[in-house]
Amino acid sequence: MTLFGKSKDENENQTQEVGFQNIIIDTENVNQELKNISSSQNIPLNQLDFTLLSFKSVFKTHKDDEWMEINKSNIEQFRDEDFLLNEELQIKQQYKVEIFLKEKDKSPILEIILGGNKFLTKIIATIKKNFDIKYSSKLKDYIIGEINKRLLKQSMLISIFQSEMEKEVEKIVSKIRINNFLDEDHTFIVCNCVEPIAPINDNLIFHYKKNINKKDEHGRIDYSKRGYIQAVQKGDIIIEYIKAKEGRNGRNCKGELLKVKEPIQKYSIDFTVSENIEKKEDENRIIFVAKKDGYVNKDGDKYDINDNMEIEEVSFKTTGSIEANLESNVKINIKESDVLKDAIGPGMSVETTEIMVEGNIGSGAVVKAKKAKIGGQTHKNASIYADEIDISVHRGYAEGKNVDIKRLEGGRVNAKVVKIEQAIGGEITAERIFIKQLVSNVTMIASEIIEISELKGTNNKFIIDPSRVLGFYEKIDELEKKLKKIESAINTTKKVIRDKKMLIDKNREPAELVKQKIIELKKSGQEPAKTLIKKIKDFQQLVATYNAILGKYKKEKEERENIKKEIDDIQSTILKAKIINHSVWHEYNEIKFVLLSPKVEITHVTKEGEISKSITLSKVEESEYQISRKSEFDI
Repeated sequence: MTLFGKSKDENENQTQEVGFQNIIIDTENVNQELKNISSSQNIPLNQLDFTLLSFKSVFKTHKDDEWMEINKSNIEQFRDEDFLLNEELQIKQQYKVEIFLKEKDKSPILEIILGGNKFLTKIIATIKKNFDIKYSSKLKDYIIGEINKRLLKQSMLISIFQSEMEKEVEKIVSKIRINNFLDEDHTFIVCNCVEPIAPINDNLIFHYKKNINKKDEHGRIDYSKRGYIQAVQKGDIIIEYIKAKEGRNGRNCKGELLKVKEPIQKYSIDFTVSENIEKKEDENRIIFVAKKDGYVNKDGDKYDINDNMEIEEVSFKTTGSIEANLESNVKINIKESDVLKDAIGPGMSVETTEIMVEGNIGSGAVVKAKKAKIGGQTHKNASIYADEIDISVHRGYAEGKNVDIKRLEGGRVNAKVVKIEQAIGGEITAERIFIKQLVSNVTMIASEIIEISELKGTNNKFIIDPSRVLGFYEKIDELEKKLKKIESAINTTKKVIRDKKMLIDKNREPAELVKQKIIELKKSGQEPAKTLIKKIKDFQQLVATYNAILGKYKKEKEERENIKKEIDDIQSTILKAKIINHSVWHEYNEIKFVLLSPKVEITHVTKEGEISKSITLSKVEESEYQISRKSEFDI
């Protein structure tokens, strides 16, 4: 809001002119007259004030018309927007004012603040609360006069656009008359004219390109993500044409016409769309909506939505990173198969529904999909995330539901089910692990089964530990946090129970004596004192609180047992888990079962030539376990 504060002048610090005579003047611009007098008589502008003695408002609707006075018979037409928006309408006012010097140190009766919007089509007054104000029959005229003075100092018209101001002032004065103070600020509209409506320029928006040059949270642009593929989903608006729309003129509280410009039209729909894109139109816009999942493809002047794409490579120079999102139904085939080159270059990322890479994945590259097939090898710093993963040679990181690998060479895998043809180093974490040929230096962590067709090496680790398997460790971590929290709550409740019990025991005998005293008084026809009744009620409340805490303690212990049962249920999977080796064991392969509660590890290191085809964990006693080795399969 534009604030109309106290007027200031560069001569503000000059001394007041002695012997100034009041001036009565007719003018169309009070503000300008005040400035003229301030300048001509060398008086600071803020030391001048005026009284409005009378004014006259006139108008004409055509430039060649005679001026007509605005009066009660025609004032209503100045509330009509169509009338006010007549471009030839002119309004002016003539004021008779008396200009004088302000009295020194005289404070205003009320603090009044005016504010206006950008175009000055609406002026609002705020009268600040005042606990010292007293009612006077002249108070209404004073407030209206002060507001009008502020308006005139800003070259605003008065009276014409102030249809509700007098009623609002009357409400405030009435409140002061009743209370003899004003206990809160009051804000109301002083002047209300016609707000202009800006024109709407036409525009062509390619929504499907919204992620191109998108800034991150730090305001930076990743130029590696330049939108080679623009994925859309069914129902997405891919292109939108905003139609040009004329605006509307306005008129401000100075009586000035506010003309708006004509809308700019510089776009056109000079393209066509395929049957995969639907065109919809209304009075404001034309939109083009995707009828299927895929990516937007432009061939000449025709837009289409495709779901299969073949490219040679993904690199910073050619495509940049590709983000088509997992639900886009876009299938990408990257054809680069040269063993000396990367099909997906260093630092690149690809996100799509399905991806088929014939070659290698470079350092720092990230692939996210529902289904991913890598025909070459993954760099040790590359990451693959997908529900279904198929990799030829894996040296990086892979995470998904079902992962198939031809050769694992030091890579890491985290999944539900992992199948590997040959493993010669690396780490696998899964519910179920199946390896056809296991060489050396592989760590396998499972919750259900590890099965090896042929063991050829040493220094492998076979670990059954549900707490480290995808999907299990989140649940176990949550349960352990809950158990720790409930144990703490139980300890706190036990202390409260102990304290309350001691207090009850201490007050039980005195309470019985008070109770007996009350019974005796009632028998003798006397009314027991209120203090005695209160002592009994306080003791009864103490007992009730104690019983409630006992109930809470019981529920907390039940909750603890339920949590422990859930942990035991997960732990029971360890007793069902198996390590199966279809071949002979070699020395220095470690077998480990990890219990959750208590935290115990049971370990066995194999010997050369050992034949243990099925290895499980057995419970011997309540808290004692041992590894069982069988020479026959137990599947």
